[in-house]
Amino acid sequence: MAIEHLYQDIILDHNRCPHNRRRLPGATHSARGQDASCGDDLLFELRVADGRVLEAAFSGDACAVTQASASLLTQWLPGRAVDEVGLGLKHFRTLLDEPDLPGNEMLGALGQLQPVGRFPARRRNALLPWRTAVKALTRGAGPAG
Repeated sequence: MAIEHLYQDIILDHNRCPHNRRRLPGATHSARGQDASCGDDLLFELRVADGRVLEAAFSGDACAVTQASASLLTQWLPGRAVDEVGLGLKHFRTLLDEPDLPGNEMLGALGQLQPVGRFPARRRNALLPWRTAVKALTRGAGPAG
């Protein structure tokens, strides 16, 4: 498969103009996610109340795939129940593991990242924001690290 398919329009668009790439004042949950092999270093911040994610943002340095995934994830998270996020991660992993199967409607626009699954070395880039968000929700308030 040609590398052009990996860096499809959605990845390039979210890399150039990522959504919610900023610090989040009033964050109740945060975690840092890193991938030393490619230099990704994300801070994921969430504002959670009554068991629901109200707002999500990320900051840091990341490759195009990680940044696109983080950008799309920050759009998907608001309004979700905290316990729904783990299920979302499970569906996203399946989406990447099975790039030729139909996508999962629950994931919405995140399903556009399904072709990344054809590139094993890039799967972890797409998963890093998810793992970091789940880590933030698991540990709750406090300094990221």
